[in-house]
Amino acid sequence: MNSTRRKLLAFLAASTAMQLSVARALAQSTPAADAELAADKLPDWSGVKLQLWKYGNPFVPSQWSEPKLGGYDWKAENAKIVDGALQLTVSEKASAEVIAGGKSERSSARWEVDVTLPTMKPGLIAAPLWTFNKKANEEIDFEIVGTKGLQLTVWANVDNHHKAVWVKWILPGDLSGKRYRFGLEYEAGKRVVFFVDGKEAAVVTPADATGGAFPSKPMKPYFDLWVAAGAVMDPRWAGKWEPMAASDRLVMTIHGYRQTDLSQ
Repeated sequence: MNSTRRKLLAFLAASTAMQLSVARALAQSTPAADAELAADKLPDWSGVKLQLWKYGNPFVPSQWSEPKLGGYDWKAENAKIVDGALQLTVSEKASAEVIAGGKSERSSARWEVDVTLPTMKPGLIAAPLWTFNKKANEEIDFEIVGTKGLQLTVWANVDNHHKAVWVKWILPGDLSGKRYRFGLEYEAGKRVVFFVDGKEAAVVTPADATGGAFPSKPMKPYFDLWVAAGAVMDPRWAGKWEPMAASDRLVMTIHGYRQTDLSQ
C-alpha cells in the first residue's frame, strides 16, 4: 500500500456514506451460524517463523519506510508470533506488516482470518486481511478506519494508475477490541466476495466497479496495522493521529488464518 494508494483512498472515502442496512444484517447472528464458525476453527500460527527478507518462506515481516507518513515506518520487530497467534503492534513511530511469501499468489482463492482488533483511535488503520498485486496495481481491502468503522475497497489498474473502483462502509463506529472472522473470495476478472463472521457482506463484479475496471491478476494476502499520519493523509478519512507515549502499544491479534485454493 504505497502513498499514492493511501492518498486516493483518503479522498474517495471521505465522501462515501455509511451503509447501515448491511451493518444491521451482519449484526444478526444465530446460534447455528456461531456454532458452525466455532467448529471450523482456522489454523493458528504455531510453527510459523518470521524472518526478515526471507521471501521464500510462507510469511515475511516487512521493514520499509514511507517518509510522507510522518515517520511511522514498518518494523519487522513489531510483528511476532505469540502463543500461536500473529501479533501486529503499532508503537510510537513504528507500524507492522506481514506478507505471504513463497509462491502464494492465487487467481481463484478464499482467504480467511480470525482477528481481535486493537484499541482503535483516530488515524489508526487495522487491515487484518488485504490482497495485492504490485505489478498490476490491483488490490482488495478489509480496513478498520480509525473509530469510523470497516471499509471494503476494490482497486484496479485504470490507465496505468492504482485507483479505487468500488468502496463500501459497513460496521460503523468504534470497533475497539472486537473479534471477527473476515473472509475474502476472489475469482480474477469475475468477482470478489467479502464475508464477515461467515455471512456475505458484499459481492462485487465488474458491473459494480467504476468504468468496469476490475482486478484480473493473481494476488497474495497481507496483514497490516499502520498509522495514517503525515501530510499525505487527509484527516477526514481516518481522523487525526495523535502521537503516543514511547511506552504505549496498540496490538492486533490474528488468531488463525487459512488460504483455500478454489481452482482445484
